[in-house]
Amino acid sequence: MIHSRRSFLIGVPIVAAATVVATSTSAIAAPSHQSPIAIRSRSAVDDPELPELVIDYPDHVDLHVHYVRHDMDNPAGCTIRGPEETIQADVPAGTAAVRIAGVRYELLQFHFHTRSEHVLDGHHYSLEQHYVHRGPHGQTLVIALFLTHGGRGGTPQDAVLHTLPQECGNDRDIAVNLEKSLPGDLSTFRYDGSLTTAPYTEGVSWLILRRHHAVTDASVNGFEKLFPKGNARKLQPLNNRTVRYRRQR
Repeated sequence: MIHSRRSFLIGVPIVAAATVVATSTSAIAAPSHQSPIAIRSRSAVDDPELPELVIDYPDHVDLHVHYVRHDMDNPAGCTIRGPEETIQADVPAGTAAVRIAGVRYELLQFHFHTRSEHVLDGHHYSLEQHYVHRGPHGQTLVIALFLTHGGRGGTPQDAVLHTLPQECGNDRDIAVNLEKSLPGDLSTFRYDGSLTTAPYTEGVSWLILRRHHAVTDASVNGFEKLFPKGNARKLQPLNNRTVRYRRQR
């Protein structure tokens, strides 16, 4: 098997979704590598050789915050709350990125789910924030951050969640200190998965931050009120994938 350079960025060899194993009578599809998954920290492989996650987020960035509807062309969609809808903050091109093993991944946008899509040691968090990045060859890398109650406010997340755009309502433009949106502890669980919304494309590099981030009760409650039935995809089988852990404090 030939591995691309990206296949080692998270420590998990990536196999194309269309790969098949030929037999004398049929072709057997490769196991599905879908997200989200349940992560057990004791089962994760501790791998200090994984490349460091380097954050290059600015202390000032202008965000375009809007409600994402699943069926944008259907006027009736304004009265139907779909499970794949969310609040999304678009980031201007070239303003924020992360680097792994010298490769730069541009931050395109971030959005939120409730409850958390991933589960850590059997625990669902109130919210999960996804930072979606694009690599130089079109690769997708997502950093996931768990959000909890009890914060004192003033975080970039609170700025976005404080006054949420309503479905089919007006968008918002706000400036935030994106540099402060992540915890100081950048230890991550890493695995190869997929998008969690249609078309569920595989080959996505997932980095799940172990340390959660606290936002105000009002921020959590407001998002939960907007999505009373939640907007998280159900857990997917691991299918023999290895979750690796990279400590970085």
